Amino acid sequence: MKSSSSSAVYSRRLLHTAVRCVSGFTIIEVLVSTGLCTLLMAALYSAMNVYYTTAVESYDEIERVQVARSILRQMARDIQSCTFVEKTISDSDETGDTSTTGETGTDTEPADADSKMESYTDGLFGTDRDLVLYVSRPDRNLNYVSSAELTSGSDRSGDGMIIRYFLAERGAGGLSGALADEAFAGLQTSDTVAGLAVMQGDLIGLSTLISQGNVLEQQAASDMMSAEVAGIRFTYFDGVEEMEEWDSTQQNAMPQAVIIELTLRSLLPKSETRDRSQVPNLMPESVHRLVVPIPVAKPYIEGAF
Repeated sequence: MKSSSSSAVYSRRLLHTAVRCVSGFTIIEVLVSTGLCTLLMAALYSAMNVYYTTAVESYDEIERVQVARSILRQMARDIQSCTFVEKTISDSDETGDTSTTGETGTDTEPADADSKMESYTDGLFGTDRDLVLYVSRPDRNLNYVSSAELTSGSDRSGDGMIIRYFLAERGAGGLSGALADEAFAGLQTSDTVAGLAVMQGDLIGLSTLISQGNVLEQQAASDMMSAEVAGIRFTYFDGVEEMEEWDSTQQNAMPQAVIIELTLRSLLPKSETRDRSQVPNLMPESVHRLVVPIPVAKPYIEGAF
């Protein structure tokens, strides 16, 4: 009886020892499981990284399209608000000298954008990077003052307005350089273009500020429209070909359409000082194009220009 009891106890001890040995892991099993977990985590990280990159790029692309659509819509609205009255050319004007001369007999036709804005009252003129529009648009609140009471570019003396679109570019000088310096103040960046700027205000008020050369007041009447804009290009369609410059007063006509090309970029963090080409995961620049027909333009007639 005693021998049987001892055998039972010994059997239970053997079984307990066997169970305890089976419940452990060898070093090889631990290494294999660790390797498999590492591969699984690497696969999950790669999948999540691809998803995150795709989501960010899709978001940036959608945001760019929305920015471009907003800018182009506003510019199209302003271009189609241009006023223009065709000048009647008499026989004496056709045979005589039509250039404007001063007392010294030298040609005093305005040469730059600022001097032209002093004398124009309708139409548009522009280059491939600068567009000036003369529009008729009532003030929303109908708050008008007399021309003698104008004190700033924000005051309105009538429906006539000047709207100018241009790039704020570092080192460009004048209003463009002043706006770029203001936008880049305190930032360490390799960018030279601060973005697209717009100046708008009363026709008489802005003309006075321009004639006085008051850059500070012109700057007060200007706003940075979009810092995402890295470049802009205007071309003017006369019915046959695209031209890089247009002067509605000199040509006595409006273009059939204005073609706008916007180049948009991704904004860099304010702490980023590297060149854009050295910043990883940065989307390349994208170009957005819009053709804006001008309703006040006369139908194209061959030989009219």
